[in-house]
Amino acid sequence: MENKEGNVKFKLFGILRLNYRPSEGEVPVKGSITLTQLLKELADRYPGIQEKLLEDEKLRPGVVLLVNGKNVLHLEELATQIKPGDTVVIFPPGAGG
Repeated sequence: MENKEGNVKFKLFGILRLNYRPSEGEVPVKGSITLTQLLKELADRYPGIQEKLLEDEKLRPGVVLLVNGKNVLHLEELATQIKPGDTVVIFPPGAGG
């Protein structure tokens, strides 16, 4: 299997979009990583973001994470593998209307 280098795109919505700038960007990855690893990378950029999204190492109720448009609750939740070229969209609780 190839160990491709590239970027995973992310986009923040709701209150996260207001509190963290830039609200979208890219994280360089080699091969694939889990969503948990991506959230740790984002926590380095955006202090406090993990606490808004996770509780006891699980997604907080109401948090929605999409990988390429698919809800991770229908995939492998935080163990979902993401790879270069993927896009992760993050909605905190209460985002929407």
